[in-house]
Amino acid sequence: MNALIRITTIVVVICTFLSCDDDFNSVGSEVIGGINFEDRQYIARPVAYSKKFDRVQTGNLTYTQNTQPINHARLLGVYNDPVYGQTTYGILSQLIPSQFNPQFGNNPVLDSVVVSIPYISTRTETRQVDVTLTQPDGTTVDVTENETVYTLDSIYQSNPFKLSIYQSNYFLRDFDPATNDRQIYYSNDIESFGAAVEGTLLYSNDNFVPSASEVITTVPDDGGSDDNTAPDRTRIPPQLRVAFKDDPTVAGNPGKVVLDSFKAQFLDKEDGIELSNQDNFNNFFRGIYLKAEAVSDSGNLLYLNSQGITFTLHYTNDGANDSDGNPTRDEEVLTLTFGGTIVNDIRTDFEPTIAEELKSENQDKVNGEEKLYLKGGDGSYAVLDLFNKYVETDADGDFVLDQDGGPVFIDNPTDAQKVKTELDFLRSRDWLINDASFKFYIDQDALNINDPELEPERIYIFNLETGAIIADYTLDVTFRLVDFNTPLNSIPNHLGRITRDSDDAGDFYRIRITQHIINLLNDNDLDNIKFGVCISQNVNAVTSVVGDTATNIDEIIPTSSIVSHEGTILFGNGAGVPEAKSLKLDIFYTESKN
Repeated sequence: MNALIRITTIVVVICTFLSCDDDFNSVGSEVIGGINFEDRQYIARPVAYSKKFDRVQTGNLTYTQNTQPINHARLLGVYNDPVYGQTTYGILSQLIPSQFNPQFGNNPVLDSVVVSIPYISTRTETRQVDVTLTQPDGTTVDVTENETVYTLDSIYQSNPFKLSIYQSNYFLRDFDPATNDRQIYYSNDIESFGAAVEGTLLYSNDNFVPSASEVITTVPDDGGSDDNTAPDRTRIPPQLRVAFKDDPTVAGNPGKVVLDSFKAQFLDKEDGIELSNQDNFNNFFRGIYLKAEAVSDSGNLLYLNSQGITFTLHYTNDGANDSDGNPTRDEEVLTLTFGGTIVNDIRTDFEPTIAEELKSENQDKVNGEEKLYLKGGDGSYAVLDLFNKYVETDADGDFVLDQDGGPVFIDNPTDAQKVKTELDFLRSRDWLINDASFKFYIDQDALNINDPELEPERIYIFNLETGAIIADYTLDVTFRLVDFNTPLNSIPNHLGRITRDSDDAGDFYRIRITQHIINLLNDNDLDNIKFGVCISQNVNAVTSVVGDTATNIDEIIPTSSIVSHEGTILFGNGAGVPEAKSLKLDIFYTESKN
């Protein structure tokens, strides 16, 4: 193989980081002395088209960070994409008890069941506030408390949706009995589970909108103290908190209905097999379903840390005797946490025109498409087929060149003409590769949205067959360009953030694949892979799972796309695409003048 190409691994590291934010910096004379060498550009045009998923895997989505498995955030709510349509997200989860074989003590009484769904929030300010509290004798007292101000993170749009919380009767298997592999659950499975998934309605809110306010919990004084103290108050970060209690003043006393149900399922099952281990518990208490329903053409969408969602049983039992020989009451809790198998329900009502265009038969896989549709969740992604076009050769098998020294492509080649490809041409050149990158321009006319914040900040490129990252991702990791605390800024050289114009509208994304191209041209045995390009909520997450399209099952898709709600439309290639915005791979190289 050519000696010039062999040394490019070192050269590309130098020039890529020197020219990270520029189209290209001339490095030929600086790298190799400028003796009989010149810098040039080659433009390759991939065949690019889109694929739409019918369903994607949404059960137990994880990724690895610092060798530790991390659960992806779960999505709940209704999101109205101005281009792609409305998507509804629900969550079905098993629960994990804080202990097995719990002992509830003598004369246990279940006082309350508290549901807590914390929001992702950031503390912005702590200040002192004066509040008036009522004491047990009816008098009031003024006290000063510390109030914390929060902003909500990872919440999109602000209109209400209907939220319902059900105890599910549907059994979520851990393993597929046919294969003994981990059971795979998909985005449309919950819809097919039937009535069992909505077993018992525990809570419903027809106009749910998350609040950034603190939640204040109050524990009243028992009236037995001499100091006539006011209730104990605790301020906790923003969350949905629902406390089920016995309250005859509420019509129908729904809190007591829930208490009676949980008493029968927990306190009355002490020493029972149902609470003895996780497997038995999963079969007995089959899970909780958080269901979202649209109440208008909009809603709001929350990203949730599922491991923070809890059901807490507060109960009392007989404690030690007091000085008069009477038993006191001890307060105890049993906590149930979302965990085990967790499935996200994702249902997108695609805009009809886009849905029609995304049908497999309407996508030109030979010549490519003018528009590339990228939508997270159960949406769509782009396929890039690079360097596989056939080129002309003469009678001696040499490449026929155009006036610029590039190959001459064959339209609709016969079998006899399918001899050499663009890749063969590139591998035959004595080129020192300095930089290779795609610019994906955003079709703002097709998007036609007024809020730049609705545009995704990151897109992600991957090996279409395996889902693996490519060599340039590894380079960014090697040079410590990974930001675990702020994924938005991570892997910036390989996967550039959106570049915006003066109006903050998205202009383009740059994806560098320099090292991949060097490897491909340097190794004749290396497969010329197809690329997938998708939306990414977190470019640090490099795990992939499967989804089904209309033509294939088990298509690879990165998990970071599944947990992304946003979408965009990019320019591909074709007569209707402005030349300046058409999709191409710009390869900058140095070659000998001889």
